[in-house]
Amino acid sequence: MFARVDFVRRWRLWFAISGILLAAGILAIALGRLEFGIDFQGGVQFTATDASRQLDEGELRDRLPSFVEREAVIQRLGDSGYEVRTPVLDRQQTNRVQRSMQEALGAEVSVTSVSPSFGEQVRDQALQAVAAALLIIVFFITIRYEFAFALAAMAALVHDILMTVGFYAIVGREVNLVTVVAVLTVLGYSLYDTVIIFDRIRENSPSVGYNRRRFDEVINTSIRQVIRRSIYTSVSTLIPVTALLIFGRSTLADFAFALLVGIAAGTYSSIFIASPVLSLYKAWRAGKLGSATRAA
Repeated sequence: MFARVDFVRRWRLWFAISGILLAAGILAIALGRLEFGIDFQGGVQFTATDASRQLDEGELRDRLPSFVEREAVIQRLGDSGYEVRTPVLDRQQTNRVQRSMQEALGAEVSVTSVSPSFGEQVRDQALQAVAAALLIIVFFITIRYEFAFALAAMAALVHDILMTVGFYAIVGREVNLVTVVAVLTVLGYSLYDTVIIFDRIRENSPSVGYNRRRFDEVINTSIRQVIRRSIYTSVSTLIPVTALLIFGRSTLADFAFALLVGIAAGTYSSIFIASPVLSLYKAWRAGKLGSATRAA
């Protein structure tokens, strides 16, 4: 099935497919469709469970106080749950919204409040966690293999992060701390797939000097040896993740969605992004060294 696929020399096609999807995600972000939860931007979250009265979103919005009626974001949680998110409120306003929801739904309503400064701090820490993970990965792969492999792995991981965030924006899902956990999980999964291919490339590479045609063929051969394993592993992982997305509640569904997109993107990038980037960088470096040698 994959014997005739040239994974390296058809890099323009693979990059174009990713480029189209990434451009769609970036456009969605530019249009303001990336929604940050209260974990990052601050605000108040009201959660009602086991409501005795079932209202649609419009009916519930009409029952909220006028000062949050327009700005409130309302979401159903299963069959009898509701979640309402508002900007930062003072204690009196918070109590009014809570009472309004209790009277409208006939349910207990819990309140979670996050200040804007704390949300900003959480956002900064989340970015630092992702950046630290990427730097540690680069260091590990550089020591384990060489810098060319680390650069290729980094390209694949950045691709996976942008793809996951982009699809969040496209479908309008909320980015929260669960999303950060999912992204870090995706980084580990994607790296696992990439390292398997890199290990096979190193095993198949001759010990003598670099030759581009020979190295590209080694990459193609290595991918063909492990691609079925990568696809079968990813499909096996995506089955329970998809079930979690379909049947899980709000927080679990958000986590599952990030995993679904990230694992699919990670499987693709390990084969069609990391390996061509490795080939292109090695060829560029060899050409640069050759030019320097001739000049000397």
